[in-house]
Amino acid sequence: MKTTAGILHGANYDFTMQIPPNYRECLIEEAIANHNSNAGGEILTQYFSDQYLHAWVYETAQAETQILSVLLATTATVAMYNLNGTAWLHTRGRGALELEPNSFQIFNLQPSTHRLELPEGKHRFLFLFFSPSMQSLVQEESIAFPHEEPDRVLLGPLDLEQLQGLYQRGMEGDIWRLKRQVLLLGLLFRSLGQAGVSFRAEDLAVYHRDYQTLNNVKSYIAENIDKKLSIQHLAKRFEIQPTQLRRGYYRVFHQHLCDYIRDLRLDKARKLLTQTGLPVQEIAWEVGYESAAGFSRVFAHYYQQPPMNVRRE
Repeated sequence: MKTTAGILHGANYDFTMQIPPNYRECLIEEAIANHNSNAGGEILTQYFSDQYLHAWVYETAQAETQILSVLLATTATVAMYNLNGTAWLHTRGRGALELEPNSFQIFNLQPSTHRLELPEGKHRFLFLFFSPSMQSLVQEESIAFPHEEPDRVLLGPLDLEQLQGLYQRGMEGDIWRLKRQVLLLGLLFRSLGQAGVSFRAEDLAVYHRDYQTLNNVKSYIAENIDKKLSIQHLAKRFEIQPTQLRRGYYRVFHQHLCDYIRDLRLDKARKLLTQTGLPVQEIAWEVGYESAAGFSRVFAHYYQQPPMNVRRE
């Protein structure tokens, strides 16, 4: 595709932000969306995220069999739901995984190019990528390793009902985002149980002496995301050594401290872009960046499109 937006890429696709009328009733409220097409078919891409999940929804109509690349920059744990049509995911180490309609699989994917084979017809997929916060809740050993074939589980009536709840027009803003989060988390936790995925012990204080301090640091960051938040500044404020803070935070929350700060800043920036008319420079200041250029560079790398594209949508 002639765009970096999305994890699925195909050859000779033309990219546009204009969504065809026949897809408009399927759009998920307040999702970032784009449309790609070529002589052999078309792909609708939708994306949204929160602190637990990054979600990609794809709806395709193929006039002929096509192979799409699945491009990942880092190792990812993903719950992949095939909601319509049979397809095959070709992965290094596993070979070809058959994706049956109305089923899901949970597995790890390596940072490599995988291939999704789509036969002629219509297809719909939901990819739920675990954020570090979600990753920290599950036992990694209970998820299929790259060389193992994950269990295939059929979606039940309640799963399908919750998935249909994503497509609605009755809510907006924070209320809708909260409901969408509840729908997806409900679906995911039920899927984890059905797939036999187990969870870590939740009492983190038991095995880390600085748990309370680290939790206070996390809360402070969330409340002061527009301020200077360097490791040195935080370490001095909470009277802890910088190295101890950096290593302890990763051990407790399974996420680098600088990544947590970046994620919060960019999530707030995306909301300001879509919900206000503030100039990009002011938004950069609101989320703790000193320059619009630096903010735009980080934002474009993270969301795979520049700030003004998100605002135009």
